Amino acid sequence: MDLSKRAHGMNWGLHQRVGNGYRIALTSHGGDFERLNSVDEISGEMIVKFGNNFDNGWIHPDDIPHSNWYFFDNPEIPQLLNPWKGNPRGNKEFVRFTRGSLFTEQQNSIPNSDRLDQMIKDLSNGQNNLESLIRPVPVRMRKTRRVLICPSSPNCFQYYYHCERSSWISVWLVWCDQNGYEPVIRSKPARDARRSHPETRLYEHLILNDYAFTISQHSVAAVESIMAGVPAVVTGPHPIGDLGTSIERADSGDFELPDSDRVWNWIQRIASNTYHKSELFSGAWHEFHHVKTR
Repeated sequence: MDLSKRAHGMNWGLHQRVGNGYRIALTSHGGDFERLNSVDEISGEMIVKFGNNFDNGWIHPDDIPHSNWYFFDNPEIPQLLNPWKGNPRGNKEFVRFTRGSLFTEQQNSIPNSDRLDQMIKDLSNGQNNLESLIRPVPVRMRKTRRVLICPSSPNCFQYYYHCERSSWISVWLVWCDQNGYEPVIRSKPARDARRSHPETRLYEHLILNDYAFTISQHSVAAVESIMAGVPAVVTGPHPIGDLGTSIERADSGDFELPDSDRVWNWIQRIASNTYHKSELFSGAWHEFHHVKTR
């Protein structure tokens, strides 16, 4: 099956269900969706937000007048995009598909990874499962004052939060200085580098280097941080639920150190919102989705 953008025909932005099924593709490509160009075109039907169209056609998800929308974007389990037995070239074959939010949350997920685990086993002929790909490490504090700041892209800050990336970085550099920490700003390597050189991936970087915690906002960096056993301070919307440490708690040195059961429970919630593209393009996702869509 073709798993590229050519298979579904959608461009970045919002698309509304017009057909009788749930195949995530344009009607011209055998799917059940058509492009939305303005908020005025929104009905009560299901909407798919495909990635981010950072341009003059931007529609902020807060402007969608109902919660029956899904975010189709890179998975919140980055290891699925690295080379492994079931995906030897590290292609983008898995995605997040989260209802009513950009991220997995308590209310749009269930702690069940069975479907995704089986997909991973099937694709790898039983050589991989979810846990073997993620390799979660117990979360603990390390004896260091180094902190890794993981900023999102400039467009994410501008379009979602109406602020500059540089301003956000400056705030947390000052905070680190005032609290006696040594900040390091992460520059995210290009995708080709991350596929070819494991040490450039955030999980591996955190395993190989000592950091007291990470700081992020609107970023899967928080998920990788927790998976790598490093506390995650979050300054705004994020994908790790109650596993994150608020800046107010970090101010007092009170960091969230979730035990292995809580971490795995959240990984299972993320897994419940993670799909192979074939499941979306065929409409099969809707048969076993935990929140039935009208």
